[in-house]
Order: sequence, then C-alpha cells, then structure tokens
Amino acid sequence: MLDNATQSSVPQDTVIDDPPWDVSTLPKPETDPAKLRNDLDVFGYGIIADALAGPLLSRIQDRLFEQARCEQDFYDQSNPANPIAHAQWVNMLLNKGDVFLELVRHPLAMSLIEYVLGPDYQISCVDSQIQHPGAGIMSLHTDQWWMPPLQEPDRPHMRASAMRRDIGNGLDPTQAQVAVSPPMVANIMWMVTPFTVETGATRVVPGSHLSGCAPDTSVPHKIPSIAAEGPAGTAFVFDGRLWHSAWSNSSDQSRYGITTACCGPQCRPIENYTRGLRPAVMDACPPEILARLGFGVWSSYGHTGDMDLCPPKSGDQVIGPLYRSK
Repeated sequence: MLDNATQSSVPQDTVIDDPPWDVSTLPKPETDPAKLRNDLDVFGYGIIADALAGPLLSRIQDRLFEQARCEQDFYDQSNPANPIAHAQWVNMLLNKGDVFLELVRHPLAMSLIEYVLGPDYQISCVDSQIQHPGAGIMSLHTDQWWMPPLQEPDRPHMRASAMRRDIGNGLDPTQAQVAVSPPMVANIMWMVTPFTVETGATRVVPGSHLSGCAPDTSVPHKIPSIAAEGPAGTAFVFDGRLWHSAWSNSSDQSRYGITTACCGPQCRPIENYTRGLRPAVMDACPPEILARLGFGVWSSYGHTGDMDLCPPKSGDQVIGPLYRSK
C-alpha cells in the first residue's frame, strides 16, 4: 500500500530504464502455483495470468469506475487520501460493493499470500490506486518500511515508532550477505485496466526483497527497475520487502489498480475494519473473512474478554463494573 511516498511529474526519460537483468528469466504471467511460489522466492513477485476474467472483471470495472467518479465529485476533485495531482485512491472498497469481497476469496492469489505470510494472515487493506493521465512518478519504497532492521547487539537499534517511509537510502538491490528481516507484508495488485509503461504500470526491482534495506527515495530514480505489465485481469503478488513504485501516466487513459495488502496477525492493518466496516458488510462476511479483517482473536491478541468469539463482543456488550449485592 502506498501512503505518503514522494511523487513527481518528472518525465519518464530522466529515469534509468535499462534493467541489468536478463529479462527472459523474469516472471511471466502464470497459473502454476509452484512456478508462482518460486518467482516469489527468487524475484519477490509473481504474475497471475487471467486472475480476473469475464463477468467478474466487468463487474469490478463498472463498480470501481463509478465509485471513483462519484468520489471525485463528492470531494470536489480533491482526494483526502492522496494530495498528488492526477493520482486518486479509493479506500475501504469492501464498503463500496459486494463484488470487491471476491478479491479476498480468490483461491490462487490468497494461497500465495498464505505461502508468504502463513495461515493466519490478516487483510490490511482493499483499495484502489488510480493513475489518471498526467500522474507522476512515485519514489521507490517497500511496503514493509515500518519493520526495524536487524542490528548487532552492541550497536544502536532503530526505534520502532521512529520508522519512516522516506528515510531509505539503499542503492544496491542485490541479496544481502547478512541476516534480513522476514516478510511481514504481502500484496496483490489487481490490474483492473491494462498496465503498460505508458499508463503508469507499477515498476519493480527484481530480487530487491532480499536486500535487507529500503531503497533510495530520489525522483528521478537512481535504481533500475522494470514495469510489471499485463492486460486487464492480470494480478501480481509481491513480497512486502520488494522495492517498487507507481509510474507516470503519459497516456490519455486512466490506469486502475486494486491493492489487496495483507500482513502478519501481529501487525496493525492499514484500514481499520473493526472501526470502519459498515454493519451491513460485516453481517454479509462469513466468519473466516471477519477473522482475516481483524475481528478474530489470534493467540489472545484482539480479544474483548472471550478468547473464542469471532467477531468479539463490541464495547456495549462487554462486561463493565460488577458489584456483589449486600
């Protein structure tokens, strides 16, 4: 998920665009789970071919396009989640159409999330990132920027609450020779419309998930990257440690993507579903999805008095002061 990363309208030809990899070895659109898992391990991302197709893709497009137009009108052409010109975010999509629930039920995509994070992962957000024509380049970043790096016992450590997305300065995306933090975040980017270089396809730095550091945040980028391209309906799953960035949209068409970000159950999610999920949506969610949205209890974390309830009791149902009658 992209929050306050730097974005600029720098022309794309000022960015290094000559990846040092053999492109023929990089992930290709695929449906074989074993190959996708291997791509995640080696490159930090895997591309699912035809993840969304037919009526489902059409329903997602129709609902998202309409919602995005309405929110532009509602917010008077501004976007409270993203102040950058021509870049729009549509948040809390689970509140904005039943069809978006199908994304967190996708068997192959969610099996890859489980492969990276384990069986008790949480859904951190389901929201849309839109690059309208004229949207600029975003700084390279990771989605696990808040994870303090490992450190030697005799050296100062990074204070957890002092972590910031924009303090990265790494220029070497190759595999580190020391221990690195494990993945605590994994994402799916659903390509609702075609992702091309011209429309602003997400750019990635293959293998950078094993670098053990955050990338330099300069715009234009100082680090080679490659576009994750695909037709509408493609999805790519990526490790939260992977260096990546939204790209400038030099076309006359808006580029629509939806991120389903997930995290370990120890983590605070991006979207606060226990506070913000509309009651009707909550009632429609099966228990297993509610647990993924943070309504469940994991190893005693998240309970409201009863360790087994899903969802736990709300505040007005929880026992307050008790007094023994005299």
